[in-house]
Formats: sequence, C-alpha cells, structure tokens
Amino acid sequence: MLFKKFILVNIIVFFVFNCRAQDTVKKKNRLTPSVVETFFVLKSDKETKQGLYQAVYRGNIPLASGKYFNNKRIGKWHFYDLNGTLLENFDYDRNAMLYEKNDNVLSQVQIQYSFDNKIADSDKVTKPIKPGGRIFGYIPYMRVFKLSDDYIGTDTRLFMAVLELLVSPGGRLADFKVHIKSDDSERITTFSPELLSDEDKIFVPATINGEPVLSRIFVKCRLTDTGELDVD
Repeated sequence: MLFKKFILVNIIVFFVFNCRAQDTVKKKNRLTPSVVETFFVLKSDKETKQGLYQAVYRGNIPLASGKYFNNKRIGKWHFYDLNGTLLENFDYDRNAMLYEKNDNVLSQVQIQYSFDNKIADSDKVTKPIKPGGRIFGYIPYMRVFKLSDDYIGTDTRLFMAVLELLVSPGGRLADFKVHIKSDDSERITTFSPELLSDEDKIFVPATINGEPVLSRIFVKCRLTDTGELDVD
C-alpha cells in the first residue's frame, strides 16, 4: 500500500512539472558583455519568469542558478565567483543566508566597505551583504549605467569605474553612484533606487556590536569599449 502511494505521488509530481514545462518557453538575455542568463517565462506572459534560471560568465562558468515562481526567486539559490567557486547559498523562501565564503585578498581589492560610524579595535563588525553573491548580485546596478556621449572616441582603458552603494541600517538601498576616474579627473553619476526592482533594494545591513549601521559598498568594475560596466 505504501509503495502504491509512493508511485502515485511520483506520477503526480511528474505531471505537474511536465505541465509547467509545457506552459513555459526558454529565453536568453545578455546581462553584460560577458554574462548571459538563461531562463523560462510563461507562454501566456513573456514577462513572468517561471522555472529554472542560470547565469553564465564567458560561456561556461556559472555565476548563479536557482528557480523562479511567478517572477519571484524561490528556494535555494547558488552564486559563484568568476572562477566558478561557490560564494553564497541563499534561501529565498526563508530569506536566509545559508553559506557565504569568506573574503579573500582578491575580493578585498574588488569590493571594499566603509562605515559612517567610528570603529574601535575592540568592535565586532559585520559587512553589508547583497543576496546574490559578490559578483552576480551587483550586475543590476551596473546595467543602469552607460558612459555619456562626451566620452566617445576616448580610450576607456584610461579610466577606472567604481560602483558605490549606500545601504541604510534597515537593509535598504538608499542611493547608488558610479565613479569614472582617470589620473586627473573624476566624474560621479548618481542614480535613483526607483530604477531598480524591489528585490535589488534589499540587503543584509552592516552591524557594529550587533547594531545595524549605515554603510557603503564600493565595487570595482571594468569599463568596456562600448561604455558599459562589466563584472571583470
């Protein structure tokens, strides 16, 4: 009897997933010049993501994988660095970080943090965290930026790009900027958080001795020949 119930449950699960698959279509989209996402959308609504999702760097290195239901991330998602090493496991059902790889020397160069509060040597400090990893998680902010026309014809290799995110003690994005720096100049462009989805405004706030504090995240980006920001 128990075996028959097991078979019945598996048949139901098979048909549920099969029906869902038939109701969706596969899509691809270029997030940055080096990152492509593959996902499924409803046939009845091409704007609603439903099912498996994957983002890949340079054709074969995973950056993110998980599932969508009704355009929302569900369950456990996995996020990786540019070498395919696991950075984060995040459970969107529980809104909980299950695992985060410790910062190494390279990530400290690529991503830096600052706090408005003064920090003593004896203070216990935690950094702000963006669910989505230290690579994939910052792509939505990079995509908003486009180099202005007055830079046309210049060699973008002469500039350094830095994304700056201001995170409130409540774990919300307060504002974000892009710094374009050269040896003798710096231009700062400020963007409204309203350009982003609600999901992209949510962070785990920084803390000092257990108290949430205002913090900033600085992400070093690559400025492409076409004036876009990329992850490497």
